[in-house]
Amino acid sequence: MNVTLGQVRIALGILGAVVLAVLLNRFIVTDKKRVERTVQEMADAAAKGDIDLLFSHISADYRDDTQTRAELQSRATAYLGRYVRVNPKIQWLTVNVVGSLAHVEVGISGSAVTEGRPVEMGTTEWAVEFRKEPDRAWRVTSITPMRMFGREVSGWREVGRPPERP
Repeated sequence: MNVTLGQVRIALGILGAVVLAVLLNRFIVTDKKRVERTVQEMADAAAKGDIDLLFSHISADYRDDTQTRAELQSRATAYLGRYVRVNPKIQWLTVNVVGSLAHVEVGISGSAVTEGRPVEMGTTEWAVEFRKEPDRAWRVTSITPMRMFGREVSGWREVGRPPERP
């Protein structure tokens, strides 16, 4: 089989396009990747118990169905304060970015240590709204729990409510 110069050029062109696509994907940070990175940074901050770092990713005008940013921060501080260490793990993550807004759904599981005892946290699922703010940082504007410890919930009002008996 004889390979022509034209075939070599075509093969090199295809190879070059593939390499370029891989490099662009690796080095160009899209808004979707920025949001994904923010979610991971928030999980890392929770693991460190660093409320200030965690809340640096929450918008000043955060609001959900029951609480303001300050109320959420108080709740998170009390929750994290109960544990010596938390270890959240992102199980799955979907990100949909449209302009300066992003909708994220995330499943988180993990464990914690309290009073020297490990506690399995189970899996929770969340809907999180983000907005790209004037400083170009993606910040959370709303968090809605969707599934807590094996049961569907429709917002914060149901978090902590005992499960219904069959």
